[in-house]
Amino acid sequence: METVTPFDLKVSVLENGACRIVKDPDEAIRVFEDDQKTTWLHVVYRDREATADFLGHGLGFHDLAVEDALHDEERPNLHEYDDHLFLSAWKVISENNVERFCEMGFFITRSALVTVCAEELALIDKWFERWSKAPDRVGKTPIEVMHSIVDSIVDEYYVVADAMEDEVDALIDDLYLGDNQQLRRILLMKRRLIELRRHITPVRDIMNGLLRRDIILVTPDARIYFQDVYDHTLRLAELADINRETLTSALDVHLSSVSNNLNNVMKKMTVISTVLMSGALIAGVYGMNFKHIPELEWMWGYPFAILMMVLSGAGILWLFRQKKWL
Repeated sequence: METVTPFDLKVSVLENGACRIVKDPDEAIRVFEDDQKTTWLHVVYRDREATADFLGHGLGFHDLAVEDALHDEERPNLHEYDDHLFLSAWKVISENNVERFCEMGFFITRSALVTVCAEELALIDKWFERWSKAPDRVGKTPIEVMHSIVDSIVDEYYVVADAMEDEVDALIDDLYLGDNQQLRRILLMKRRLIELRRHITPVRDIMNGLLRRDIILVTPDARIYFQDVYDHTLRLAELADINRETLTSALDVHLSSVSNNLNNVMKKMTVISTVLMSGALIAGVYGMNFKHIPELEWMWGYPFAILMMVLSGAGILWLFRQKKWL
C-alpha cells in the first residue's frame, strides 16, 4: 500500500551565487537555520497537523501564524513576530470563466522564505525553477523573492479582471441590441466581481501594512517595489467597482426594458379587452330574453347587431388614437 506523505517539500539553497536543491526535511531544517545562506522552502500540505508540527516545531514559526497559513477560512493578514514576518494572499485560478481562490502563506526571516499552500501551483513552480536557475534575476534576499511572487499573483488578477471587463462590454452590447434575456448573466457577473474584489482587497491592505508599518525586514529599497504592487491592487479594486457599477446600470436598463415591454403588452391587451367589451355589451342586451325586443321580428336585426358591434369597436379604436393611447 502506497504511503501518502503529509506534505510535499521543495527546498532551494543559495550558496556562492548558485542554488542547490534539498529534498530531505531534516536537511531542510538545517539549511533553514543557517543564517549565512538564503533558503526558499515551498510546502504543499495534505495533513494539516503534520504540516503544523513541521512549521511550528521544526522551523520555529509562531502558532498563530501557522494556524493562519493552514486554514483557508482565515482572512489574509500580516503579522510581525520577533524573528519572522508572516503574511498571506489569495491566488486567483480561472477555469472556464469560473474563478476559485487558493490561499498562500509566506513566512519571511532574514535568510529564508517559506511558502505554504494546499495545492500545486504552476506559478510557484515557475518562480521556484527560475530562482533555482538564476537567483540574481529574481532576488538575493527572501523579501525580494516574496515580492516577485506576490507581484505575479496580483498580475494574474489583472488577466481575470480584463477578461471580466470584456464580458461586461459584450453583455452591455447585447442589451443595447435588444436582447432582454440577460438577467442571469448580469447577476452571475456581479457575483464574480464581488468575489474578485473580496479577495484582492486583503492583498491591498497587506501591501499597505508593509508600506506604513515600521517592519525591519522590509528595507527602504524594497518599499518602492511594494508600493508598485499596492498601486496595482488599488487599480484592480477600482476596476471591479467600475464594472459592478456598469452592471448595476445595465441591470436597471434591463429591468426598465422588461417593464416597458410588459406595459406595451398590457396596453395592447387593454385595448383588445375594451373593444371586445363593447361588443359584449350589445350582445348582452340582445341576450336578455325580453318578450318584446325591437329587432326580434326584423329581418336585418341580427346583421344590425353585428354592425353595431363593429362600429362600437372601431369607434373605441379611433378614440384611443385621438387620445394617442395607441
